[in-house]
Amino acid sequence: MPELPEVETIKEDLRELVVGSLISEVEVLDPALVEQPSIEKFKWGLEGSRISGARRRAKHLIIDLDTGDSLVFQLKIGGQLLLVPPVEQPQTALMLVLHLDADRRLFLRDETRFARARLLNVEELEARLASLGPEPLGEEFEVNGVEYLHEILSSRRAQIKPLLLDQKIVAGIGNIYVDEILYDARLHPRRKATTISGEEWGKLHAAILETLAAGVEHRGTTVRLYKDVLNRPGEHQNYLRVFEKHGKPCPGCEGKIVREKVGGRPTHFCPSCQREDWREGEQELILDQA
Repeated sequence: MPELPEVETIKEDLRELVVGSLISEVEVLDPALVEQPSIEKFKWGLEGSRISGARRRAKHLIIDLDTGDSLVFQLKIGGQLLLVPPVEQPQTALMLVLHLDADRRLFLRDETRFARARLLNVEELEARLASLGPEPLGEEFEVNGVEYLHEILSSRRAQIKPLLLDQKIVAGIGNIYVDEILYDARLHPRRKATTISGEEWGKLHAAILETLAAGVEHRGTTVRLYKDVLNRPGEHQNYLRVFEKHGKPCPGCEGKIVREKVGGRPTHFCPSCQREDWREGEQELILDQA
């Protein structure tokens, strides 16, 4: 599933390859793709407009137009944006084609059919993004993230993994990277936020920054479907420590990585390096007595 590093990579590709292009024609091949507005208004609003920019907010890919509107994609599980040429035209699972100048086309392909698109004006886009938490690679989070995490989460009795997946708390983290982040921070995914110490909040913050930055540097993680705009897989799958490594040796100890459901999501961790019961009873007692 495209998460922050994958969407960031696609955004940078679009900035380099398609910003400045004119959209001459729009083909909506799967009506389920367009959530807002109607398909007729969606096509009318795009055709004849010029792409003025590309940006990302959380997992939202935002293509700005010279009309002031923005084309917003959620690629969900398997959405791929492919530029033809130089990429060969895809033949299956097509949902959208944007015809550009210079005889190029931008295809949205998705085997899962879960990708969604919206054409929004400035106010609609602001409302759409208003509930999202801070960008984990933004300057504010980099400087004040430890205090933010402690303030927002330390009184929550919920498990830490579902909390980090909540886009209202921190934007852009998904299932792949949260498993890697928690491994780096040596936190069990079922640890309750109330049991996490001040030192551990610092380790968690550092793990968020380092893991996501590495994912961006390696142009994303291709486990199954993710490709960039030129149909190239990412490289970060070669650096994963725990995600989908169940049954294999832990890189930090002599134990093995396990896979269990946490918060309804497949979760990978090392029971030895990420102890579920580490200081938990003590921390809960301290909280209850406070």
